Amino acid sequence: MTGLLTLVLLVVAVNLILYHYFPAPPRPQSDRVYDVAIVLGSPAEEDGSLSRVQKTRMDAAITLYKEKRVRCILISGGSVRNTYTEADIMAAYAIRCSIPSAALLLERQAKNTYENLLYAKTLCDAHAWKHVIVVTSCFHVRRASYMVRKFFDDYVMQKTAEKEKCRHYITEYFRMWNSLRCEVMLYRKRKR
Repeated sequence: MTGLLTLVLLVVAVNLILYHYFPAPPRPQSDRVYDVAIVLGSPAEEDGSLSRVQKTRMDAAITLYKEKRVRCILISGGSVRNTYTEADIMAAYAIRCSIPSAALLLERQAKNTYENLLYAKTLCDAHAWKHVIVVTSCFHVRRASYMVRKFFDDYVMQKTAEKEKCRHYITEYFRMWNSLRCEVMLYRKRKR
């Protein structure tokens, strides 16, 4: 019995550490207009069609734009798992949903979440955009917010309405731990 109790306490302690570093992100205020919605990329299907994750992220950004809660949509994502550029595929979907191309800004280099935010920050600075909404999936929102706060002072997170598959949450759980591991390694490197 004590072995089981110890295991339960260990699991709880480990998860408390994780949720301390990855707290619930700030959410958009319904009465505020933001400069831009930054949509984080996700790989397209193998045939170049819009993936379900891409669609749900774009649907959230399109809703924000149509409700006049953002002035522009910045879509970030290069070619990761195939030759199709995430930003182009997601932008084509936005245009099919009646979003004017003038309201879209594409970033086509990013290969991961960190690069999505790094390149988006450069574009936001060039346009003097300070107040941003970052759009991503439910399973990704905590880790993305952890990274967003390194780039933006005034940000909120908009998660997609659709719940994702359990495997996405499990994968993301381990990615959060990997992010912390990388932070510790960088911290140790700086101390030398």
